[in-house]
Amino acid sequence: MRTVWSALVVIACAITLPARAEDAPVGFVRTLSGPATVTHGATAMAARVAMPVYENDWLQTGADGELGVTFRDNTRISLGPTSRIQLTHFVFKPAAMEYGFILRLAYGTLECISGLTAKLAPDAMSIEAPGFTVGARGTRFLVRAER
Repeated sequence: MRTVWSALVVIACAITLPARAEDAPVGFVRTLSGPATVTHGATAMAARVAMPVYENDWLQTGADGELGVTFRDNTRISLGPTSRIQLTHFVFKPAAMEYGFILRLAYGTLECISGLTAKLAPDAMSIEAPGFTVGARGTRFLVRAER
């Protein structure tokens, strides 16, 4: 009886609580070398290939680490050693013509090959770093920010 009651509570919660858009992954870790972490909320986890990443996650590499992520719009980023970024904002809804892609580079190196967001809505993609912001306009670029 206890199992039935528990199952009913879980089903009722699933029906009454709508899925939040921010729970959908915005991309996935595609390459990894050395130490790297993904912090989702207050939980930091060792990065692994195929791991999903979400809006507002922090990605960080160690002194010998490198991390590559491919996003839903096919934007690709690579972090060099001793780097930290936040996936500040990501919206990719082509059917509704809604786009947005903002990364915040706290420090380190970031290589970016822009995807469909920068091609379809050039003003919707930017990289924020201490002291400057880079607008992506359908290109490949490298950004470095000191600690």
